Amino acid sequence: MPFFCRERFWRVTSLAMPAALGALIDMLQVLIDFILVGFLEVAATASIGIALQFTGLFYTLMGVFFIGSNALMSRFLGAADEAAHKTIGSSAVLVGGADTTGASKTFGTFTLLSAALSVPALIFAALFCDLPFSMMGSETRVVQLGSSYLFILAFALPSMMINQIAFSAFSAAANIKTPLYIKLFSNAINIALSFILIFGAAGITSAPMANIIFAPLFWIAGVFGIEHGFGVSGAAAATVISFYIETICYFFLICVKSRPLKPIWTIDKNLFARGLKIGIPAGLERLFLFGTFLVFMRIISDFGTEVMAGYQIGLRIESIAFMPGIGFTIAAMSLTGRALGAKKPDEAEKDALFTALCACTIMGFAGLFMVLFPVQLARCFTDDLAAIEAAKGYLICVGISQIPLAASFVLSGALRGAGDSRTSLKINLYSMWIFRIIPAIILAWYFQNVWFVWLATLFETFIRGAWLYRTFKRGKWRTIGV
Repeated sequence: MPFFCRERFWRVTSLAMPAALGALIDMLQVLIDFILVGFLEVAATASIGIALQFTGLFYTLMGVFFIGSNALMSRFLGAADEAAHKTIGSSAVLVGGADTTGASKTFGTFTLLSAALSVPALIFAALFCDLPFSMMGSETRVVQLGSSYLFILAFALPSMMINQIAFSAFSAAANIKTPLYIKLFSNAINIALSFILIFGAAGITSAPMANIIFAPLFWIAGVFGIEHGFGVSGAAAATVISFYIETICYFFLICVKSRPLKPIWTIDKNLFARGLKIGIPAGLERLFLFGTFLVFMRIISDFGTEVMAGYQIGLRIESIAFMPGIGFTIAAMSLTGRALGAKKPDEAEKDALFTALCACTIMGFAGLFMVLFPVQLARCFTDDLAAIEAAKGYLICVGISQIPLAASFVLSGALRGAGDSRTSLKINLYSMWIFRIIPAIILAWYFQNVWFVWLATLFETFIRGAWLYRTFKRGKWRTIGV
């Protein structure tokens, strides 16, 4: 199949765009909470921003199971589809045109074990919810608000783990639209609950127009006796409820409707070991990168609460821009795994590179918008001039680097989909420390100006994108077995 063709375009975008929209909806959920608590106080903005950075630990654990299960199920389903085309008319019993036994066992194994392992993780997160803010040297008020947010959010961890495996099954089966519909439903409920639980019947005192628009929600809060709301804790509670609503939806579709596969509830040690072989390096990558972001955030915290708030605002805005990158990354993982499962490595490479091209195009335009309108974007979140100035510098630098960031996302995803998660781990870790963290520490100490920290981020992203592209083109990932 030619590199540029209609079939490849639709194959990539039909997976990537729903995944990107789903990721965007998730981010909008976070952004809405971020905006709403901004009406409370600047400490609330900083506390949620730091708390959301530390939820990366949750996603590190989930990444081990998600990437491992996705790589296996993609290979199984790709091989099964190829076999189905060769056995049409035979007496073989096929589900959806293919024998999905391997994928069904993988789903059951990873769902059961991820749910079990989420319990001790929940307990740990709840017991040490104040630790992240102490590590960052946060002010007392930020520690109080942030720890209450993380404590409540920890109870969503079992649901988040199960949801990730369910999403992995749908993405491996090249069905991203169904998870998108589930996210739309759960997030609509989350938004409504956020208004009710954050502000209560009193509404948003500093935004009279919002009180008029969302009057029915504030009336519901009054009916249930929620007079003044729960602030940051209310935002966390609304998020937890929305995650469990997603779990119920996934349970109905998979366990009752057998979509996209019929689960086989067993614990297959061999499948689990094969998945962990891929998932653990990917999880370690997330863990190490999480550590680098903590160090990076610690560097920024020395510039004060307003700069930290500006950085968190910049991250939230940037996160909207790289939602397409996340969608295309998921598409690259699935398409690469399925093509290799069908013994078509050339198609796997073409799909990955075409996916990267699409991601670079979309994120490049988003980056241009951040460069041209940084102040206007930051004002959507705060009126604090110092925070806006910090966000402005960050947005300009990351806006310029959106194209190499898109390439990094997608090519890392393609390597993981091929089972080569160790290479992705090495490149991302070495690049972040050698070209971002160490220069940022030196520049911050020498110049005492946060702009030089932003510049370190800019140059590192270009280096990492070029490094991943060169490694991918060498093609060692073609021969890795899972």
